[in-house]
Amino acid sequence: MEIKEITQKAVWEKFVTDQEDYTFLQGWNWGEINQTTGEKLFRLGLYDKKTLIGVCQVFIISARRGKFLFVPHGPLLKNFNQTNLKFIFDHLKKIAKEEKLNFIRISPWVESTDKNKKTYKNLGFKPAPIFMHAEETWLIDIDKDENTLLSEMRKTTRNLINRAKREGVEIIKSTNLKDIKYLYDLQLATSQRNNFVPFPKKILELELNTFGKDDQCLLFLGKHNKVVTGAAIIVFYGKFVFYYQSGSIENKIPINYLLQWEVIREAKSRGCKVYNMWGIAPPNVPNHPWNGLTTFKTGFGGFNKNYLHAQDLILSPKYYLTYIIEKIPKTLRAKFSK
Repeated sequence: MEIKEITQKAVWEKFVTDQEDYTFLQGWNWGEINQTTGEKLFRLGLYDKKTLIGVCQVFIISARRGKFLFVPHGPLLKNFNQTNLKFIFDHLKKIAKEEKLNFIRISPWVESTDKNKKTYKNLGFKPAPIFMHAEETWLIDIDKDENTLLSEMRKTTRNLINRAKREGVEIIKSTNLKDIKYLYDLQLATSQRNNFVPFPKKILELELNTFGKDDQCLLFLGKHNKVVTGAAIIVFYGKFVFYYQSGSIENKIPINYLLQWEVIREAKSRGCKVYNMWGIAPPNVPNHPWNGLTTFKTGFGGFNKNYLHAQDLILSPKYYLTYIIEKIPKTLRAKFSK
């Protein structure tokens, strides 16, 4: 086996979208977005003789809390096993050493099973102190007719979709960068309500523009009485569609229910098979801040899939400073970083 950098977009995209399970975080355009923001990028292919059997898109993350190599939702392998993973990770260690990095962090896109946990443990990894990306996810099989999909929803959800239609809610699909202002303003309102840091407007514009060039995303806007109170960037990538960026303000009109239904209808028209609604709250955590969002998402029908927690491979004692900082609650960490 050998590892070579992949420079052909078509080769990369075909391999990723041919896999059974994947996300756009291993997609070519996600790499382009991160390169634009200043992160160093490697697109690695694992070859068995001349056959491509795995890919690994990896970034150097330079943060105040530490500098590390990061693989989001990868590596992706035709045959997920310890031997293939070790071959890739040995190569990543060489890169990390050359770049003088403190550790390697992986957000594996494999289910959270005892077998998969053991595989990473055997390779020297330990659970990361923080979450990096969605792990508890909600998926909907949308490869069904519309009547079936509606029948599989919670009755309340179905009723709210119909109510939004009766109330005259308009759902607009846009690729206009000027319309990002709606999402940005709504995210500001959402962040104040739910206590998180919103994305900069320039990042939202970059994402819409980059994905949009390949017709891989749309900005959905929910409008009532000429006022936009719901917005979301939706990413279409192969057989999957992803509920990615969103924002809303509290409103008695159920705009977001109709917005999601129109996302599903658009995804079906593009030939998508599965809607990944991204993160939900873990089960049996009564006060989790995502519980309301989870009730909303699960009302559309579907199923839960739990992916392995982020894993760290320690390369330097400096890692432990990062570990301590990341264990600090986000609100205190923000003050610490200033």
